[in-house]
Amino acid sequence: MARKKRNTSAEQPETPTLRQRVADTVDISKEVLLDTVLISCIGNRELSLENYKSILAYSDTCIRVKANPRAVEIVGAKLEIRSITREMLYIVGRIDRIGFQDI
Repeated sequence: MARKKRNTSAEQPETPTLRQRVADTVDISKEVLLDTVLISCIGNRELSLENYKSILAYSDTCIRVKANPRAVEIVGAKLEIRSITREMLYIVGRIDRIGFQDI
């Protein structure tokens, strides 16, 4: 009998938490239930971040935002926070990259 090879790659898929499974089954916004960030983009020119925690760094080439579960880094050119509320950031400029970093 042939033995199956185990997947030893470093990037194993995460098993869903109880909160994630509940969010999948009920009709509630996942970002609200999971207390996580929601990112919406319009092309590479506009971006909104909902449910963020705070702004960690701000320049015209890089904006870092504390969010749950990781920090969000927006890299580009002529970046500008056009609108800011307690729940949402609206960023404009040329967005080259969006990344996630451990806090």
